[in-house]
Amino acid sequence: MQIRSRLTYQFTYLVSAILFVSYFIIYVFTQQNYKDKFYSRLRQKANTAAELLVNVKQVDSKLLRIIDRANRDILYRENIMAYDTCNERIYRSNDTINFHIDVNRVREVFKKKEVRFEMDDLEVLGTVFVTPEGQIVVFAGAVDQYTVENAKDLKNILIALFLLFVFIVVISGWFFAGRAVSPISEVIKQVDLLSPKRLEQRLETADSEDEIGKMVATINRLLERIESAFRFQKTFIANVSHELKNPLTKISAQLEVSLLNERSTADYKSTIASVLEDTQDLAAITESLLELNKISVSDYQAGFQLIRIDEILWEARSLTQKLNTSYKVLFDTQFMPEDEELLMIKGDEKLILTAIKNLMENACKFSPNKQAFVQLAIEHNKIVIEVKNEGKGIPEADLPYIFQPFFRGENTANSKGYGIGLSLVERIVHLHTGQITVQSELNGWTTFSIRL
Repeated sequence: MQIRSRLTYQFTYLVSAILFVSYFIIYVFTQQNYKDKFYSRLRQKANTAAELLVNVKQVDSKLLRIIDRANRDILYRENIMAYDTCNERIYRSNDTINFHIDVNRVREVFKKKEVRFEMDDLEVLGTVFVTPEGQIVVFAGAVDQYTVENAKDLKNILIALFLLFVFIVVISGWFFAGRAVSPISEVIKQVDLLSPKRLEQRLETADSEDEIGKMVATINRLLERIESAFRFQKTFIANVSHELKNPLTKISAQLEVSLLNERSTADYKSTIASVLEDTQDLAAITESLLELNKISVSDYQAGFQLIRIDEILWEARSLTQKLNTSYKVLFDTQFMPEDEELLMIKGDEKLILTAIKNLMENACKFSPNKQAFVQLAIEHNKIVIEVKNEGKGIPEADLPYIFQPFFRGENTANSKGYGIGLSLVERIVHLHTGQITVQSELNGWTTFSIRL
């Protein structure tokens, strides 16, 4: 079912229910009001008859009956009966209309002072009238024709109004629901026009503050991420193809040259050693790619545990210096906090170790004296790790791209590498909801800062 139809139905159901309850309450209270007014007239007639019968000496029961017949305000099938304290009937206004009153009913009226009851199609009111000689009970009864007719007319009017208003609600609900969902229809049309070849296109909306505007903004942010992912994928595939092509081409060329002529054992050994080195480079690239993809798709955060960052720094220092005997990692401990709890973070120990070791290794590799300087500090309840070295530096034009896979700056052309390390570091830091920044000066200091 479409949203427009669902909104119309829900709006119609709600308003119809409110109208039905309202009209039902109106009908019930109006009918009760008619009934109260009818019994009020019966009470008035009973009191008037008793007053004339008891207090006016010139009026006897026969004359009172003549007066009642001459009264134009007579009710349909009206009859008034009076009983004395001995439960004997002393007056009846209409001999043709009779309703039986037993002794128990008279006693009940004497006790309760006023009683209402129905007898056949008559509404009867019994009330006590006080006289100088004592009390008498007067019963006034009639058919409540006025209430029945008015209640019937009121019911017909309310039913007609209910159907009319429901019809109006359906039409207006359909119209306003259409206006409410029209922006969604417009968004659907715009989304249908999107394609992988036009990922730069964004959705538009008239009102950016309402829920639909916020939904459009969310979709646009999603499109930006998709566009970035597609662009990254294209760049990644192109770089992977280039990086894998170089060692494969070298291996193929060396083997083809070796097969051209008979060569000495030493030449074959040299060729095999060269091919082996290229194969090892190919294996290293493949392993780095697998590790990079693992960071991209794996859900590490569910297994995060509390770890001490200073212990990881010392272990990374030890592993880095074992890679090359000329590498040296120096620590600046003057900003280390005294409270050990501040050094605890939630994370994956192996990944954090990999990231910091890569930064230390790069700092040593690209430093003329093969030295890296590491500093650990606490700033605004965040752990700040700085790894820096002094060397050629990174050109300003290369800074925005150094975390992209396979990107290698101009100053790294003579150094062996694959351009994956920094990309791996950035993904590990982001996985731990941290930040990594870099500052560099040509022929000066280069500083990588991690905030966790």
